[in-house]
Amino acid sequence: MKKGIMGALIAITIFAVGLGVMGFTSAQSGELINTTQQVGIWVSGEGKVTVVPDVANLTLGVQVESATLADANQKASAAMDALVNVLKTQGVADKDIKTQNFNIYPVYDYTKDIGTPVIRGYQVTNTVTVKVRVIANTGKIIDASVAAAGDAIRVNNISFSVDDPTKSIDQARELALLDAKAKAEQIARVTGVSLGSVSYVSDSSSNVARIVPPSFDSKAGAAGSTTPILPGDTDLTVSVQVIYNIK
Repeated sequence: MKKGIMGALIAITIFAVGLGVMGFTSAQSGELINTTQQVGIWVSGEGKVTVVPDVANLTLGVQVESATLADANQKASAAMDALVNVLKTQGVADKDIKTQNFNIYPVYDYTKDIGTPVIRGYQVTNTVTVKVRVIANTGKIIDASVAAAGDAIRVNNISFSVDDPTKSIDQARELALLDAKAKAEQIARVTGVSLGSVSYVSDSSSNVARIVPPSFDSKAGAAGSTTPILPGDTDLTVSVQVIYNIK
């Protein structure tokens, strides 16, 4: 009997040391937390702040197809020049216009008679990202871009974000830490222990931008009509993981 008790104590000791050396895994996130602490209360917390976006991010471009590469490239260049010029006249700064990609592709015809693909022309695509700092002007900028580039225009997507989310994220982090502390205090109270100091903290934040599919007013471009753009709101979220010592 004594040997059995002694063996069980040795096994428990080895297990506890193993936890101290290897750390333990979060049951919720599966993340391995490296710590030499053998006992404690592990909790997670989340804080969320909802804000109104102050920036619209547009992805605009031109796409042209022609029988010759030189003609396709020339027409695409002219359409992009017109697009960039109108963006500037609408108050978009040079630093807020950035080339995203430029592609040239051969366009093939596939016929049963020939059996092999034949080049019928070339397609040139040029895309830019545009940061609109006055969201109220977004619809007007889209309409002006459509008018400037004509049939070559491509509006790929629109997203909304907060240009400087620092204060809001700080607020969300504080809420997340308070959430974690409340959970730890409840666990300590129910289990009959005293909550000690914090021995580990980690956090992650996210700025969830809302992406809106491109849409156009059926009368876009007509006098007194502007493409409606509704930014809604944006959620800024911070998640934390905290380990508290047990007194």
